[in-house]
Amino acid sequence: MAHARVEEVSDSDPDEMDIADISPAPRQNGGSLMNPSDIPHQTQQPSVPAPAHDPKRFKHWACLYPIYFDASKTRAEGRRVSKSLAVHNPLAREMCDAIFRLGLQMAFEAEKTHPKDWANPGRVRVLLRQDGQPVSNKVSNKHHLYIKVAEHLKEYPADEKTPLRLPIAGLSTDGNPPAPPAVPRHWKMNKILPLHSPALSGGGVSEDLFKDMMANMQGGQVGDSPTGAAAAAGGNQRSNKKDKKKLKG
Repeated sequence: MAHARVEEVSDSDPDEMDIADISPAPRQNGGSLMNPSDIPHQTQQPSVPAPAHDPKRFKHWACLYPIYFDASKTRAEGRRVSKSLAVHNPLAREMCDAIFRLGLQMAFEAEKTHPKDWANPGRVRVLLRQDGQPVSNKVSNKHHLYIKVAEHLKEYPADEKTPLRLPIAGLSTDGNPPAPPAVPRHWKMNKILPLHSPALSGGGVSEDLFKDMMANMQGGQVGDSPTGAAAAAGGNQRSNKKDKKKLKG
């Protein structure tokens, strides 16, 4: 008789990875078919600029990765919200919209990757507490933040054109969304990924990526670019490429 197995899932943030630590997937006949034997290795990846800020400023801010909200993942695989709140194809860029609406300070690190979700780069850091006190009465703690972000992602689901909201320097799309990645059998991978995903192989991450994104957010609508407390979003932060760690496989 089989017995149920209880697994302990850590709530701590994982060791960070940098997109430069992951090899791009080879393209075949214009597609993006990945060979499992090629992933991951440390090879040359589209350049990511050195940070223009002090990463210590947000070192202890809460971390959010797309995998936390991914309906295709189990809790053990990295999902941190309930199945009812999870969405398909979550993207870090869309998570920024949710945090912007809440009026919280954030730092968007486009090149950071969760070790269990190498194909979907992007991490958002959020300031929740300062001097031991919550910075906003809209969000009481990290788990409450997860719920708020998940609700936004469900309200504004990603579609095939959503990745175009985060343009990548050196990568021309002609306004057309990228083709879905060709996923090897038995692999779990989202059909909608950022343009700079190693699964798609793309251009470099712009030095002014976060600044450009915030300017876009402040001038548009949610779902296109959200309106909200623009000054609270921390627009001087940019992507960070420091203390890279190699993926052990």
